[in-house]
Amino acid sequence: MLTRSFSDQLRRSARAAGVLLVNLASGVAALLLLVVWLGAMALCLVGVGVPLLVGVTALVRRFTGWERRRLGRVLGRLVSQRYRAPSDASMVARFRALVTDGASWRDLGWVAITATGGLVLGMATAYLVLGALNAITVPLWWWAMPSSDPVTPLPGVAVTSWSSALLVPFVGFAYLALATFAPVVAHLYARWGERVLTPNPAAHLAERVDYLSRTRAEVLEAHGTELRRIERDLHDGLQARLVNVSMYLGLLDELLADDHPGRAFARQARSQTQVALTELRAVVRSIYPPILSDRGLVGALRTAAEDCAVPCELDADDVGELPAAVESAAYFGATEALTNAVRHSGATHVRITVRRSPDLLTVRVHDDGVGGLEKALAEGVAGTGLAGIRTRLRAFDGTFTVHSPVGGPTELTMELPCAW
Repeated sequence: MLTRSFSDQLRRSARAAGVLLVNLASGVAALLLLVVWLGAMALCLVGVGVPLLVGVTALVRRFTGWERRRLGRVLGRLVSQRYRAPSDASMVARFRALVTDGASWRDLGWVAITATGGLVLGMATAYLVLGALNAITVPLWWWAMPSSDPVTPLPGVAVTSWSSALLVPFVGFAYLALATFAPVVAHLYARWGERVLTPNPAAHLAERVDYLSRTRAEVLEAHGTELRRIERDLHDGLQARLVNVSMYLGLLDELLADDHPGRAFARQARSQTQVALTELRAVVRSIYPPILSDRGLVGALRTAAEDCAVPCELDADDVGELPAAVESAAYFGATEALTNAVRHSGATHVRITVRRSPDLLTVRVHDDGVGGLEKALAEGVAGTGLAGIRTRLRAFDGTFTVHSPVGGPTELTMELPCAW
């Protein structure tokens, strides 16, 4: 049992020493990466180092990925990391993602540690291992060295006789005894790397929230794009076919004699086709209004204002290109608020205001009706459609506020993030 324990300790020490010896290579690589990274940063000051910095940072990430796997084998667990994805494939977006991502700076910090502390540990381990081998084998070859250049296993100690040569191996055994601490040193070094490369709980939570927000935005945008595709396929495909069927049925109705028994069936089929078309158009509008694809948000709201049953004024800036999901949510929210003003408030005038900052889209619907929506919301009165607006905006981290005292006026404000 004692022999088995000793052999296990020896294997652990050998493996740990191997881990520390690898620091020689990783330390040199880290030093080169650090020098190139600093050079790229210096070139960024004159505007030509951005592509080089992006490339070097990619190499740093590959290096620290290899280091995480190596340290994880020592700890027996995964040292993971998640990087922020750029908003697009442009060089500016990639540079922005690298600079604003805390993981990039943690990687760089570990590169600096590996280039200094890791390299020193590797050199110290190499000195112990090589020194032990040298000292233990001195009796085998010291006599072959010329007297003018004797063996010096220790600084200031020269082997010039058999007595000193036989004592030197004890120095080697002392070195090996020190090497038995290699597992402890390797474990502490791996824990150090895990602490540097892994975000602290607060940073991890912030990065997790940021990651979930970005992925949710991507899912919502993909969902909006898919709805736009479905709307286009239904509008250009199925709806067009139903129109053709209705047209052919109308021609068939005209060609058949008045007393032909098939004429009644043709008319009934055409009537059912018209009903199907009406229902299909309603479904298409509920999925993604075609007018949004044709005219954009401002054009769609202008049409809604012109078709409103009460005088409606639109005050809108050019909002530019918006994510499909945000555009759809803003349109449905504004039209629902407009419908609510017409049906429930008794308003004689409605005003829709649309503004966009770089990161936020704001839509306000103001009417001079009787108000009271705040009380209705507090009492949970159904039928106003406001709950649906709030639910739709909540998916985007949007806000929905209502100012509607009894007696009016009413102002509904919707704010949606639009810079993902």
